[in-house]
Amino acid sequence: MYLLKVESGFEAGHRLPEYNGPCRRSHGHSYVIQATWKHGGSLEQGIAIDLITLKKLLRNVLTKFDHQSLNTVMTNVPTAENLAKVIFNYLKDVDYGAQLDQVSVEETRGTCVIYRED
Repeated sequence: MYLLKVESGFEAGHRLPEYNGPCRRSHGHSYVIQATWKHGGSLEQGIAIDLITLKKLLRNVLTKFDHQSLNTVMTNVPTAENLAKVIFNYLKDVDYGAQLDQVSVEETRGTCVIYRED
């Protein structure tokens, strides 16, 4: 079994209107997103999946959020947890010969949310 992980990022703002704390106010983050796929098949030319292809796929999804207010582009509360699930759902239906395992969202350095379907 191989795990293939790519990382990309974007800048966006949001607010959590029901949160009792500073995140209630509008603020922004430099998001770091990691997506991991599982590959248990054979290796063509010694490569599971072209990582450049997976990174392009992730970047294409993240353009939907870059320099946006997440409150306007997401249909649910724009928490890191919900964002991880939304990105996972965009990526999971694309078949590149590997199964999407998880998506992680880092809003602030040192804190991370990981979403996976079990």
